[in-house]
Amino acid sequence: MRKRGDSGRGRPRPARLEFRPILAGVAAGYRHDWRLLFGAGLIVFVPVGLLTSLEPLDGFTIEDWDGAATAGVILLIVTLATASLLGGVFYSGVVAAGEERRRHGVHRGLRDVARKLPYRALILADLALVLVITAGFLALIVPGFVFVVWFALIAPVVEIEGRGVRGAFRRSREMVRPHFWRVAGVVFPLIVLEGILEGLGDGLGHGLLGESYLGNLLGSVAANLLVSPLYALTVLALYFEIRAREERAG
Repeated sequence: MRKRGDSGRGRPRPARLEFRPILAGVAAGYRHDWRLLFGAGLIVFVPVGLLTSLEPLDGFTIEDWDGAATAGVILLIVTLATASLLGGVFYSGVVAAGEERRRHGVHRGLRDVARKLPYRALILADLALVLVITAGFLALIVPGFVFVVWFALIAPVVEIEGRGVRGAFRRSREMVRPHFWRVAGVVFPLIVLEGILEGLGDGLGHGLLGESYLGNLLGSVAANLLVSPLYALTVLALYFEIRAREERAG
């Protein structure tokens, strides 16, 4: 007979996830690492914004799709997508390194992070996650909702535990399942808040500099500086809180 509070495999069930330590972890991350968050954000998102603000399809009509122009536009789009992915992955790694230093005293410089970050695994995991969630929402709303929650911790699992893509998906699901509704209660408000902050950043850029390249650039940088630290710190706070409960239960 299974003891009350044990899982199906006889392991103690982790303590219930609380929101207050997660919010406290996010606030502490901002307070402790604000220079890192802002400085790394400028290093990453200004060059990315210089590229992504180009808008290669602006004014490009169907009549313009000849061989040379089409090849150039496709190459530019691939370059923009690659720059955005690499920038996002690097920034996420920098934030994770800052949190490891704050929580565990593990110090890694930006050069060390850039050299050792598992770019391939993180990029493949990001692409696979988009495909899985899209397929879930195309099939039915419920699978998409579930996948968003189950796989919310893939990035820190890859960055901190060094797992591959398949292992990261399994590990994220394993960590989230005992706390599914609590994680959902963090993830979905976070998605809504991200949309609001992104709109504020874009509005700031266009409000100050108009609908121009510079307005697009300022809006892109401002939106990324508002959204990216919040997302990374929240996901990391979730990861560390769930892992701490696993360790206490184990």
